[in-house]
Formats: sequence, structure tokens, C-alpha cells
Amino acid sequence: MDLAALVILAAISGLCFQGLYRLVFGSRRRVILPPTEANLPEYETETLRVRRERSSGRRADRSNVSIPSQGLGEGKEILGKGINEAVVNDAGISAFNDRLKREGAKRGAVQVSLLWNNWNDLDLHLITPSGEHIFHDNRKSACGGELDLDMNFKPTSKTPLENIVWTKTPPPGTYRVGVRHYKVQHKNMILAKIPLISKFILKNETEFKVSVTVGDSQRVYEGIIEHHKVGSELLFVAKFAIAETKAGDLKPKEIILKPTNDDVSKDIVSNKSVSDYDLSVKLSWDGGNDLGLSVVSPTGKKISFLDIGNNVDGVFNFGKEQGLQSISWDQKPESGKYSIFVNQYEISGENKITKFKTFVTNSGETEEFEGSISEDGENIEVGSFNIS
Repeated sequence: MDLAALVILAAISGLCFQGLYRLVFGSRRRVILPPTEANLPEYETETLRVRRERSSGRRADRSNVSIPSQGLGEGKEILGKGINEAVVNDAGISAFNDRLKREGAKRGAVQVSLLWNNWNDLDLHLITPSGEHIFHDNRKSACGGELDLDMNFKPTSKTPLENIVWTKTPPPGTYRVGVRHYKVQHKNMILAKIPLISKFILKNETEFKVSVTVGDSQRVYEGIIEHHKVGSELLFVAKFAIAETKAGDLKPKEIILKPTNDDVSKDIVSNKSVSDYDLSVKLSWDGGNDLGLSVVSPTGKKISFLDIGNNVDGVFNFGKEQGLQSISWDQKPESGKYSIFVNQYEISGENKITKFKTFVTNSGETEEFEGSISEDGENIEVGSFNIS
């Protein structure tokens, strides 16, 4: 046997021995897989992530259209289209309270709750005075508001409720409430996919109620909303305003934004009957910018929407539509000079300049002041009047 044959034989014998060794001792060895991403401890597939988030109750951003947080309720209307203020009775209050208790919802000085009565997925939205948007993808705001209850992401209840609450003192200003119909659904989704049956069990049109509680005041608004396959926009429900909290106040106070009876002035949403008023200051303007009227008394007391005042100091009143405000007195105020100020709180759109008019009516005589304001946050004195 030559040398080449010996080398080949030795190589074959070595391979056979190695194979036999692996068969006998291979079960004792740990198998090390290639270092792919799937084997790294911190790696998580998209499917696993979605499954984990659903099981934990976390809601991802389900919006398929932009949510117009800046456009919600910025028009002149105080109530949304098709929205009515419901009569607050014991049965209506009980419906909200029973569901809040059932779901263990938080309670607070300011509370906004949404209820409806089917399996559909409705969402409660709220815009704070600072413009922050509270909803399912932004549950807590910097000013203390919290969406603590969000139901029917999956069809779990036919009597659902959503709840936004301030457990501490909320900031003063105007709040805007909206509702969105995200999804038409039913508990039995197998039957819901059968065309003939789905027509009977799926209900798109959904009646809802929104309760707004500020301190000791509670208002309930009701409406109907539908889901649209393309662009289910937010439905504006209502605005409400909170006065600035003073030392000694135990609860926040609501600024009334809508009339309570037919005897109230047609132009001004007031806390008192217009027939009692003898002295008033009225501000009007056009456009979407947000102005504010204030009057400073001879003693330095400022009357504005942040401080609605009283019968002696004057009462601030919002118009039924944006662009109209007034401050009124139903009895003769103290003597001295009263200064009128106009503040531009927020500019909406490209037009920064806002033209306005103020009217001072005293004992049947009216004096008019005109002006314009252009800077965001600007506060100017537009005139004055004297009480002798």
C-alpha cells in the first residue's frame, strides 16, 4: 500500500470516528443558534407586541384621520350641531352615577362623562384652555385632567361609559368637549360578519349623553352620532368655562355659557334677566380670533370671564355665539372711573388683526368705542366711563 492510499484511509477513519463521537456524545452538548434578532432577549416581534398591548388593555393610536384638536369648537357656537341640553333629573343623574360606581371611576371637582347604550366604540375627547387634547392616546394632561375610563375598545359592554376628571383644582378658562364614533361592532362578531344578520344586529346610529359637572353644577347634553368609513371626524358637543379659583373657594365655579329661559337677552347669555340691567359694557368682533372683555373698577377690581363678579361689581356674560361678550350691573355701582380693556387670547388662522367695537350703555344712552388688536396675548385699554 503506497503513501497516498494510507493518507486517504486515515482521513476516512478520522471522519468516521468524528461522526460516531457526535452520535454518542452530541446530546450532552448545548446547541447554540446563530445570533439572530429573534433570539435576543430585548427583541419582540410586532405580533407579540400587539398581543401584549391588547392583553394589558393599552390602546394604540387607532386614528385613521387627523384629529382636529385645534378646530374642535372654535367657531361661534356654544353647542355642536344637533346637540341639545337635556333636562337634568334624578333618573338621568342616576344613570351616570350608577355606571361611574360600577366601573370604579374617579370622582373630582370637574368631571366630564360620556355614556351610550350599544356595543359600538365611542371616544370622549376634551380640549383644555391651554389647547391640550385629552383622549385615548393622551390620557393625562399637564393641567391635571385624566381620562381614567375608556370602554368598548373591544365590545365588552352594552352600557359603556368614558370619564375625564380633575381630582385637583382645574385651570380657569374655556373647555371644549367632543365625541368620536370610532367603530361599529357587536359582541358576537361572527354573526356580525354575515350580511343578512349584520343588518339587524349592527347599529351605526348611536344616541349618547355627555355630563359636565363643575363643582355643584351639572349639565347634560345629548345627541346622535354615526360612524363613517372614511374620516370619522370629531363631533363638537359643547363648551363650558371655569372661573378663576379664589382663596377660600372649596369648589370650582362654572361660568354660564347659555341662556336658561326666554326672558334672557337674545344677544347675551346672562346670569340675570336683561330687564334688570341699567348699566352695561358690550364687546363685539368678527372673525375666529378669541378676544376677552374686562372692566377695572375704581377700587382696582377686575371683572372678566376669569372672575364673573357679583351684582355690585358687575356680572360677566358670554354671548350665545363667539364674538359677543358683556359686563352688566343691575344696580348703581360705586362712583368713580371704570376702565375698559380688550385682550386677544388666541389667534386662529392667518389674520392676526381683529377689529372690534365696545358699547357703554348707561340709563338709555350708548357710547361707542372702536379699535383693533393684533398681537397674541395683547391687552389694550380702549376707553373708560365715569359714574358720578
